[in-house]
Amino acid sequence: MNGNKTLHMESLSKVGIDSKRTTAASVALVGLVTYLSLIHLKPILMPLAIAILLYFVIKPPEQYIHRKVGNRFISYGTVILTFVTSMYFISIFLYDNLSQFIDEVPEISASFEEKREKYADLDLYGFETIFSDADLLAGLASPSNIETFVLAILGSLGGFFTTMVTVLIFLLFIVLEEHTIAQRFGAAFPNSFDRAKRIVHESTESITAYIVSKVTCSAGQALVMTVIISPIGFDLPGWFLFGILCFLLDFIPILGALFATIPPVLIGFIMLEPLSAVLMLALLIANQQVFGSFVEPNLSGSKIGISPFVLLLTVMLFSQVWGIAGAIIGTPIIIIARLILDENERTRPVAMMMANTVEEE
Repeated sequence: MNGNKTLHMESLSKVGIDSKRTTAASVALVGLVTYLSLIHLKPILMPLAIAILLYFVIKPPEQYIHRKVGNRFISYGTVILTFVTSMYFISIFLYDNLSQFIDEVPEISASFEEKREKYADLDLYGFETIFSDADLLAGLASPSNIETFVLAILGSLGGFFTTMVTVLIFLLFIVLEEHTIAQRFGAAFPNSFDRAKRIVHESTESITAYIVSKVTCSAGQALVMTVIISPIGFDLPGWFLFGILCFLLDFIPILGALFATIPPVLIGFIMLEPLSAVLMLALLIANQQVFGSFVEPNLSGSKIGISPFVLLLTVMLFSQVWGIAGAIIGTPIIIIARLILDENERTRPVAMMMANTVEEE
């Protein structure tokens, strides 16, 4: 009798192990298929993902306007028209600022050479070797390299605005069909409708909170940076460009804020006196810390709930397949993926491994 019971327990144990192995293999297979799809279907999936994120961005102001006017056509039309008009005027001002930046490239190069000659013979605790390497510095500050950098940004912006046409088309259809998608899904999958509705509700709440807090904080941080490096402050060339880059790069978790600060700091140490450059650096770091450590956590009300290591891997993966846009989109996608994995008993361990803390489960 005891022998049969032991055999039964061993059989159940083997079934459990096989089930876990099957689940792990299924998750790995889905991950591989998803990765290949992201690469080969980029022209379709990337604009679609951006459109979905924009839907979450425009939904709160649309709901506010709808409560005032009671007409969804007017509320959505007002929000989308405001967005498109803003993008148009920002692009015009950005183009003018880039043109001025290109005109000032010779002045930047001359200032850089002056700094090199001034600090090459000083004792700067070993850093003077950087200034004494004329070939390295000439390559970094050469007009051709700076102009290449600016032209690359212009090319990227051109591709971005081309992509935005597709994004707006996807966004239009999402808006038109937002009330019928749930009905069709419920009719097609009645047994899974309640679970899917719960996932959509939780995803909507999480993504909306994340997007609204991130847009607000990124815009605030970019605005403060722009004021600091604009003619009002330290008057750096390309100040509006760096402000736009700050807004976009701040969406990239962990590393985005750092990358956004590096370009104006480099230009500042070239164009400004050392004391002014150090003061500007201190102000930019303070701006970054205030918004990143205090404003954003309090505004969102909760953390993303994803392990920083998983976020870093997500940023690296999506930036590899979709570039900067992928690094920005990756975080909302991984939030939704974790919620979906958490709904299934077999995939819940994967969601737990992705979580920032176990208590969140």
